[in-house]
Amino acid sequence: MADSFADQLRAQLDGIQTELERLDAKRQLIELLLSLESGSAAATASSADSPRVRRGSRRSAPSVKRPRLARGLITGKIREFLGAQRESVHATAILAYLEQHDAAPRSAKPMASLQNTLQRLKEQGEIENAGRNHWRLRPAETAQPSAANPPPASKASEAGTPAPATPHPISRPPVVTSTTTFGTRTGSGE
Repeated sequence: MADSFADQLRAQLDGIQTELERLDAKRQLIELLLSLESGSAAATASSADSPRVRRGSRRSAPSVKRPRLARGLITGKIREFLGAQRESVHATAILAYLEQHDAAPRSAKPMASLQNTLQRLKEQGEIENAGRNHWRLRPAETAQPSAANPPPASKASEAGTPAPATPHPISRPPVVTSTTTFGTRTGSGE
């Protein structure tokens, strides 16, 4: 009975050892992928030659200072890509296009940077979110008029009556003031 118990323990120990080796190979692959993603060939060589790290401790990816991209390159590439699409495109496809054309945001979290850029372009009225993080260029007829393309004159302005003023796309919203003052009520019959 003791022999069968010892055999069971050895079999379990062999299974655990096999699992540890599989996990170690997976860890090495992940480290390799992380070092390749950071763009550092030197980090790949040093991580392969480095001694084993104690279990439970975390190894941070080496930080590599990459040069900044030219101003407007990312937004220009986004416009170019979305202009060539017939349907709305998910943000991951936009990021993949930017990476292929060496125009992806150069930050620790490129998707978050891309989301910020997409949101800014949306606020400027250049693109729109079609839902579920799918983006497209705004159609020309619904895009906000710019100074270069003023809206067509209305029949009322041709007849001499002034047309209602359209706010400038960058202007601030109108300020609405209240007709009541704090602490007083109107029409309460005091």
